[in-house]
Amino acid sequence: MLTTFQVSVKKVLAPMFTTRAAGMYILLFAAAIGVGTFIENDFGTSSAQHVIYKSWWFSLLLGLFCITIGVNMVRFKMVRQKKWALLMFHLAMIIILIGAAVTRYFGYEGIMHIRENDASNTFLSAETFLQFKVKQGEQVFEFDEPVLFSSLGNNSWKESYLVGSDLIEVGVKEFIPNPKQLLEESPEGKPTIKVVFAGMGGREEYYVSAGETKRYRNVLFNFTDAPIAEAVNIAFRNDSC
Repeated sequence: MLTTFQVSVKKVLAPMFTTRAAGMYILLFAAAIGVGTFIENDFGTSSAQHVIYKSWWFSLLLGLFCITIGVNMVRFKMVRQKKWALLMFHLAMIIILIGAAVTRYFGYEGIMHIRENDASNTFLSAETFLQFKVKQGEQVFEFDEPVLFSSLGNNSWKESYLVGSDLIEVGVKEFIPNPKQLLEESPEGKPTIKVVFAGMGGREEYYVSAGETKRYRNVLFNFTDAPIAEAVNIAFRNDSC
């Protein structure tokens, strides 16, 4: 015997898992990926992921669609009535959605550079991280927080950390999309070299100044007096590199 509360819950949830609801979910999914294509073309991949593909409502939409498929398999008794073709189609859809969820929440995306006749056990992650350090006395604490900032959507981020007995709050005040580095001559400036890569979006330029060691595209550039093995070591002698 169902209680009044259970009956009310059933009345609210039942319309969400009908055949009509499944059709609505498909239409919303098609519309979302269509809009996402235009956003990615105009504002970049990060914007499309931020606003659509990695948003909570997009995951909820696919989750509701997956549950609806399973509910309809039971409701229409596909196994008992031996509707094998229809059953296999629904099972395939569920497996695809589960695979997408595993990739989304447990998978890794990145670029691995492997030279000819060589091996590698590292790769450059496609995920973006906010990196910062906190120095307390002689101790240095480093933090790496995964973030997803873009030219569209809300880029607010705030977190608290307990360092020793001190509570530190860190927040992003402003996000500047697509920044460009510009070099200007200065009497107090340092020797600086420009590093150019061919990226998916075209020419990518990076700078390494004297006294710095930086990693770009999984390549370590060392512009110090102490050479580092397996790095591109740069030295400044007689006004030239």
